[in-house]
Order: sequence, then structure tokens, then C-alpha cells
Amino acid sequence: MGRIARQITIEGRNMVRDALGTHKVISVNISRNVEGDGRVREIEEMAKKNGVQVRWVDQKEIEKESESGKPQGVLAYMELPETPTLEEILIKKRDAFVVLLNRIDYEQNLGAILRSAWAAGVDAVIASPNGVHELTPVVAKVSQGAAAYVPLIGMSLFQAIDLLEKYAVKVVGVEVNMGDIYTKASLRGPVALLIGGEAAGISEPLTKRCNQFVHIPMKSGVASLNVSVATALIMFEKNRQEREG
Repeated sequence: MGRIARQITIEGRNMVRDALGTHKVISVNISRNVEGDGRVREIEEMAKKNGVQVRWVDQKEIEKESESGKPQGVLAYMELPETPTLEEILIKKRDAFVVLLNRIDYEQNLGAILRSAWAAGVDAVIASPNGVHELTPVVAKVSQGAAAYVPLIGMSLFQAIDLLEKYAVKVVGVEVNMGDIYTKASLRGPVALLIGGEAAGISEPLTKRCNQFVHIPMKSGVASLNVSVATALIMFEKNRQEREG
């Protein structure tokens, strides 16, 4: 699996400013090209107030470290917080929103899922140990800061579902041609979305643990979507339903 990331890069003025107020930032790099900008001055003052090192560097150094390509002249290096257990999360958040990943083979997909999960307000991403399930440097970079906000927990999905049942969180399997179209099924309230991997869907033993199924309709001849795209569609459909009541 390789080494595990213990710090991540946060990019962009708004994200760096928010990170300085809520998480442990180790240092901030600012391009000399943006010196004098009001928001940048605010970031510099916040960093110094919190005892965070500020380095003024060439724009090329910022661009080299950037994953998004849009750092706006500011990068922060953040130490990752300690990951809570799934049960700790469920005790604190009874209206929990969880994503279960059956098997993820590519670090880039897991990073992209974390990024979307952060935007969708997911409380935890649970990844099965039979695939990518740890915060590697690649996962952390592709997540573009989300790894600091969404706990990534590697554990048996059967054990995770046992806990979800204990705390009355519905398990919704996302599987091709099973259940209702995802926009027509209720995803409100406490929900755990169970997503199949890139190469195969949800295993038969896991399908037996689902409370309901949904699917994404596709044109004939298209077998499936990229797992990160499919996961994002379902997550934001839940968001839409919650907003509209």
C-alpha cells in the first residue's frame, strides 16, 4: 500500500483561511506575486497569530506543489487530525451520512470520493481492507484537502454494518439494475450508501445486509460509471432530497 500521509496540502485563499481557523496548520507558503492582496494579508495575520510559519516563495514553487492547478498563490501544509472510530461518529451524529466502499482499486478514485464526500457533508467514508483503504499521499493529494475533514476508516464492511444497524442507520446498496432509480427512492435521514468497486459490484453476502437498493439509469450498452462519479451522483441526490424536504 505504501506510506500513509500524515500531512496534506490545502490550496486556495478561502480553503487556507478556513483551515487556519479549524485545524492544525503546520506552515503556509504564499507566492510573492500576490503580496499586497487583502485576503492574503488576512491569511498572513491569522497564521502569525496562531504561531504558524509563513514563507514567501516564487510562484513556480506554488505551482509545483499544487494539485488543483488553482492555488491562487497560497498553499498550506496541514497535520491530519486523529481519525475517530465509526462508533464514536455514530454516537455523536444520530442523523449520520456514511459511505461504504466495497472495494476500491485506485487511489485516485478514493481521493475523488473523499473530495465529493466533503462537499456533500458525509460524516465518514468506510473502505474495505480488500482494496485501497488508507490515506496514502496520492489519496490525500487528490482529495484536495477533504482528507482533513472527512474521516477515512478502513474496516470490515460487515462490522461497519453491524454498527450501523445498532444505531438505526439504513444501508442503501447502489447496484446496477437493482431497486429504484436513485432519484425516485427516499434517501432522507440516517443513511449509509454501500458502493461496489470498480471491477465488480456489491458482493452477494453484502447485498443481503442492505435495507434497499437504488441504481443509476444509463443508456443501453454502457455497463457502469466510474465509481467516484457514481458515488458523487448518489451523495448529492441525498443532499437535494434533504433540502427539498
